[in-house]
Amino acid sequence: MTALAQSIQTTPIWGGFRVWQRNRDAFVRAWKVEIGGIAVEPLVMLVAVGFGLGAFVEDIGDLSYAEFLAPGLIASQAVFHATFDSTYGAYLRMETHHLYEAILFTPLGPADIVVGEVMWGATRALVAGAAVLTMATAFGLVGSPLALLAIPTAYLIGLMIGSIAMILTATATTIGAMNNFFTLFVLPMFWASGVFFPLDRLPDGLEAAAWALPLTPSAALVRGLVTGDMSWWMLLWLLEMIAFTLVALRLASFFMYRRLIK
Repeated sequence: MTALAQSIQTTPIWGGFRVWQRNRDAFVRAWKVEIGGIAVEPLVMLVAVGFGLGAFVEDIGDLSYAEFLAPGLIASQAVFHATFDSTYGAYLRMETHHLYEAILFTPLGPADIVVGEVMWGATRALVAGAAVLTMATAFGLVGSPLALLAIPTAYLIGLMIGSIAMILTATATTIGAMNNFFTLFVLPMFWASGVFFPLDRLPDGLEAAAWALPLTPSAALVRGLVTGDMSWWMLLWLLEMIAFTLVALRLASFFMYRRLIK
């Protein structure tokens, strides 16, 4: 084995890939009971909110309400699926099934576990985002071929949110702590990040605060891609998402090391 190959196999990315493989294999065995949640919820949201409620909402700029909503749902579904797997799923694998203890008997360490869980959460986000994009296309809500870039963007959203969620998983004392993460962070972010309405409708102070939430630049970036409304702001939103990911991933690895290495 060359020195380069040895170096690659000792990085958290390689170790994380092995953890990702384990989670992928578990999903493949149980996909029939999970695929419904990926497909049904966004379909209901598009139909009930986009077309039902949207019939009573004026167009937003050049977009119908359903066209405005669809990109936000791509981003928010990526957030939800990455969050669920990196909180409840990861916590159960750690505390109930004791998989992390078993992994530590291999050459892998806490950083590999965190990276693998985040990569798997991002994969779930990609699948969820692709499902919503497919439905939006079928309903005629996609206005640009650049919408295909929403799929890798959904993966980045999953990396970002999965990294943030793994901080909680690494520090939570009970699984009930996940409830607070959803009710105090994820759900308020879902409603206040430009998924359902333009942020310029908010008071100035609240609008500025909304842009500090991870979902806000995510939804804005996906909307620009899906509608073809490109701007230089999209580069700033992308950099903001990468910064969130790198900082949160480092913190999650640190806290997971403290939890697992006693």
